[in-house]
Amino acid sequence: MTIASKMVDNQAKVHYLNYDFTIPFCVMEIGWQKTSPNHTWSPNGRPRYLIHLIKSGKISVTRANGEITHLSSGDAFINAPDEESTMVSDSSDPCEYYWIAFNGKDAKTIIEKTTKSLYPKYKESGILAIRKLLDNAVADTIGTLSALFEVLNSIKNESAENENDFVKKSVLYIESNYYKHFDVGTYAKSIGVSRSYFTTAFTEKVGMSPYDYLIKVRIDYAKKFLEHTDLTITQIATKVGFNSIDRFGSIFKKKTKMSPKEYRASTKIIT
Repeated sequence: MTIASKMVDNQAKVHYLNYDFTIPFCVMEIGWQKTSPNHTWSPNGRPRYLIHLIKSGKISVTRANGEITHLSSGDAFINAPDEESTMVSDSSDPCEYYWIAFNGKDAKTIIEKTTKSLYPKYKESGILAIRKLLDNAVADTIGTLSALFEVLNSIKNESAENENDFVKKSVLYIESNYYKHFDVGTYAKSIGVSRSYFTTAFTEKVGMSPYDYLIKVRIDYAKKFLEHTDLTITQIATKVGFNSIDRFGSIFKKKTKMSPKEYRASTKIIT
């Protein structure tokens, strides 16, 4: 593997590498940039995975769905091949960042086994590996792949902790917003993970799916309202997030083996 071209100045250093897609995966590009305030750039339409490591400063990332995520030192973010996104450096604290681009027939498998988060944390070893390539002009296959694995390892080490963190926050979010409309896919995107990964991680750690947990919380609150208030069943249904009293009644009976009216009568608190 050789360097196809370089771009070097006092604000940026990029090595574009010759690559061979007949191998399982290969590094295509490495770089560093110290941005100016409000600097805007986009990797749209580029057929490779991009891992960005924020060294210092602040940056906002806008995905194709309009979701905006604010990142700073210690944060990483990942672009999939051909994914549309736009990055804007902060106006008062512009960012400095490193990146590595790679692809190949096994690239997707590698990134999925590394982390499911679009915004993982990273360890300093990732930046050091990229900087070594840039400073020493290392461009052989072993050198570039070693650096790639070091970067992947630097974000993988944080993935389990991040998973525990977002599941805990998601449980708290559901418990605090149980009465609001909750779309699993939209929520997963808002925290930077796929719907399938969010559902799997949540289910493994909580023991039920996000939707089932939401229903459990809603029914638990409905029981309290039935026991301790004189609100009508229709009012309670609305209060716990159901738009249809029939649906509320059906789910309540499925979960408690009693209708809301029967449950209220059984408590003998409200006469």
